[in-house]
Amino acid sequence: MSGTSITGEATEETLPAVVSGAHAAGKIRRRAGRGKGMPLWATAVLLISGVYFLLPLYATAVFGFSTGKHFSLQPLWDGLGDDGFHSSLILSLTYSIATTIIALAVVAPTAYLVELRFPRLRATIEFLTILPFVIPPIILVVGLSSMYGINSPVNLIASSWAPVLLIGGYFVLTLPFVFRAIDNALRAVDVKMLSEASASLGAGPMRTFLSVIVPSISLGLVSAALLAFTTAMGEFTLAALLGYPTFPVYLLNVNGYQPRMGEALVLVSFVITWAGVIALAAVARRTPGTQERSASAPWLSGPRPIVRGGGM
Repeated sequence: MSGTSITGEATEETLPAVVSGAHAAGKIRRRAGRGKGMPLWATAVLLISGVYFLLPLYATAVFGFSTGKHFSLQPLWDGLGDDGFHSSLILSLTYSIATTIIALAVVAPTAYLVELRFPRLRATIEFLTILPFVIPPIILVVGLSSMYGINSPVNLIASSWAPVLLIGGYFVLTLPFVFRAIDNALRAVDVKMLSEASASLGAGPMRTFLSVIVPSISLGLVSAALLAFTTAMGEFTLAALLGYPTFPVYLLNVNGYQPRMGEALVLVSFVITWAGVIALAAVARRTPGTQERSASAPWLSGPRPIVRGGGM
């Protein structure tokens, strides 16, 4: 008689196979949907949407990159050399990146636990994440000022913890986008099956989440990060009314006395946002895929029982 046991070494070899199974299934579904061409109405909608979004950018570029009579990049150079531009941009980037990291760290494990162990709480969680859509940012600012302002018992605005107030507000505003992106990704894979398979191989809950679930929902996490970053980067109401000189606030002030420079910097903001999009897309493409792992996991092509231990 001989016993069969799952060791830490075996777990190292088999956990990637569990992840590759989820990637392979998603790849097959995507290939199945590529056979149909784009209908005519969809092409028309795409073209109209492209004109609708690109025409304002063209008008902004024409106004920003000119002196009123001819083309000139001088408004752009003036804006890039302004001290207020650098300080406000660094401030916005710092707060946006911090908000993105916090949102992913909080929402991803929460959505995973709701999907795996507490499905009855889904309706409550979805209702809570919709509230930022219902409550306008101006109401949120009034509430934060009343609770944490100068005249309140907890005066965060005048303390070194002041950035926490703005990042917390950003987190609330990004919550609906982040939760839905991650929740949709989790519901697209068999979370229960992956978790049980990982546990049967000896992995704990934390390792299961980081090594199996996170790679399986990588595209959802990238989408959530993108939505959180762009929402925080472009948020104006919270920063302006709470007194933070972020990049959107700086753009409004510049447009008041140097409109051409302000419009040129608007395009810089657009380029920065799209640079973030491209960077996140590159990260998603470099996420370990299925082609390399499928060859090492042939058992995923058909059902096979998992040996838990003991045998002849």
